[in-house]
Amino acid sequence: MNYKLLVDTAMLTGEIMLLGGAETYRVEDTMCRILKISGLEKTETFVTPTGIFLTLGDSNIDSITVVKRVDNRITNISHIYEANNVSRKLCDGKITLEEAYESLKNIKNKKQYSSTVNYLCTMIAALSFTILLGGDWLNSIIAGLNGGLIVLILIISKNLRVNTFIKNLVSSILIAFNSMFFLHNLGLAIQLDALIGGSVMPLLPGVAITNAIRDTLQGDYMSGGARAIEAFVSATSTAAGIGIGIAFYSFIAGGIAV
Repeated sequence: MNYKLLVDTAMLTGEIMLLGGAETYRVEDTMCRILKISGLEKTETFVTPTGIFLTLGDSNIDSITVVKRVDNRITNISHIYEANNVSRKLCDGKITLEEAYESLKNIKNKKQYSSTVNYLCTMIAALSFTILLGGDWLNSIIAGLNGGLIVLILIISKNLRVNTFIKNLVSSILIAFNSMFFLHNLGLAIQLDALIGGSVMPLLPGVAITNAIRDTLQGDYMSGGARAIEAFVSATSTAAGIGIGIAFYSFIAGGIAV
């Protein structure tokens, strides 16, 4: 067996799953299952939210240890499912190691949706959540415009390597400022709570919170704690941005009278 290719396959599987937002215990389990088809004594994996470590070894061969840093995690459940599906087929002997590696490379390079579709869905999400929170058609349309501000920040920061904290902070400031502008000009027609609440929904770290709880319940306290801190920082930046945006508009408008 080509042990180097096996290690590369396991590492690529873990990378795809972690980038897609999978829980760390799930990534470790999948990688271990792949490494165990080697039949060697030592198959160890250790996964954190920002890195993957694996070792494959035996008394008869030199151990192979690989470390991979993982950045820019997103939520892509489809990639998690597809990578898991490849690993199952490999472990069941339905595909060869070479076929599994090529399939994984195709999964990693596959772009499921265009940027235009992603941006449009961000605006629709803001609009839809405003309706769910009790907003009327007017507030929902304004929330869609706020979603457009989020898209604008995403486009501007795309090539600037801006971290999530700054993106959320600036987006929230613009959302609050724009919402206060409409409140100032349209008065009681604006349902500020529903408008701002729905507009910031695309920014909230729902998956990070869920994974933090699941990792913690699995006994992986380091990864669970790290994900919880990540979720807290993201939520804090959003809340701080809303406060700054409201305060800034109130300051330049001399207070809001409704």
